[in-house]
Amino acid sequence: MANSKMIVVWGNEDILSSSIEHILAVKEGWTVVSTSSKANLEALIQAAENTQSDVVIIQQGCTHEPTPFMLQSIPDHPAIKVITISLENNLMNICGRQKILVKEASDLISAIEV
Repeated sequence: MANSKMIVVWGNEDILSSSIEHILAVKEGWTVVSTSSKANLEALIQAAENTQSDVVIIQQGCTHEPTPFMLQSIPDHPAIKVITISLENNLMNICGRQKILVKEASDLISAIEV
């Protein structure tokens, strides 16, 4: 059986967030929860805590997008991997680790599995 993952997607309620949810939901054992970017950072952290998330995916370019400084409160939960993804330049940033050019959906899945 595949490793289970709890993933929170924080972004505009548009095609990118919906696509991320759809792509990830097909993985066996992965649960994807979406929260609107209209919520503030505390709401995002609360959603991550309430669902005991493994991964938080943040759509760059969202209203009230958290800055790297704001994301420093997530280290209180070191097990949570934070990934930002941009539709504008197809870059995915695994916070504190690396930047990846997204060429296909499997690139996102690989970033989560690592």
